[in-house]
Amino acid sequence: MTAIVREIAGFLAAALLVGGGAVWSFHPWTTGGVSPFSAVNEAEGLAMHIESGSASATGTILCLENKTDREWQFGQEYWLEKKEDGEWHEIRSLRAGAFDTLSYLLAPHSTREEVCSFSDSYGRLTSGEYRLVKELLREKSGGWESEYVAAEFVLE
Repeated sequence: MTAIVREIAGFLAAALLVGGGAVWSFHPWTTGGVSPFSAVNEAEGLAMHIESGSASATGTILCLENKTDREWQFGQEYWLEKKEDGEWHEIRSLRAGAFDTLSYLLAPHSTREEVCSFSDSYGRLTSGEYRLVKELLREKSGGWESEYVAAEFVLE
């Protein structure tokens, strides 16, 4: 009797994993409220764009550009948004996003590429107009200065 219960439990666990994965990879997220990022790409000399041809339903390659004389820092964290009815809306993940807390340097007058995977937090994105937002920081007397950069892309 115990062997039968174990077999049934194993079958149910496998069905849940396979079935849950199929739903997850199709359309796991929902859009939330209007974007909290009203001011992006306002810092002179700082920019971000999507590497040409790299945007897909599961990820992209970002290129961060620093044309200033200052060193900026950033982490792995990013925010993903989708344009709906002419406005940017947050995309909420069903899973809590986990990003490392390491700080990466963006040297003066340099560029840096970063691979960005959506599949861990969002599964596969559907067609539409999206943007990624990242925060860049630099030390300033008495604290930190924060700037937000964004890059838009379209999925067919």
